Amino acid sequence: MTTEIQRVAVLGAGSWGTTFAKVLADAGRDVVLWARRPEIAEAITESRCNPEYLPDVELPPLEATTIAAVALEGADAVVLALPSQTLRHNLSAWRTLLPPGRTLVSLAKGVELG
Repeated sequence: MTTEIQRVAVLGAGSWGTTFAKVLADAGRDVVLWARRPEIAEAITESRCNPEYLPDVELPPLEATTIAAVALEGADAVVLALPSQTLRHNLSAWRTLLPPGRTLVSLAKGVELG
């Protein structure tokens, strides 16, 4: 039995995470975007733009938050759009928040130096 993916948590609101969140929202998915910085989350939610990473791109309506638990609540899939240097640390912190049995997609690039 396959579960339809409707709600997607995108963890990471840089240019790659924001772009992927836009693609998912344009495809009709409910997207919650986690941002490390409150001003980025606020701009995405209120102004529908990411002024630091994609200033000239109008985003579809997205929910953005700085609270990982909020982003992950009820997610059918989780997209990890974090730099490889921070992926291990963030996953360790979020381990108990990740919904069991859900699809995880990593968009990380690079090599962890440690």
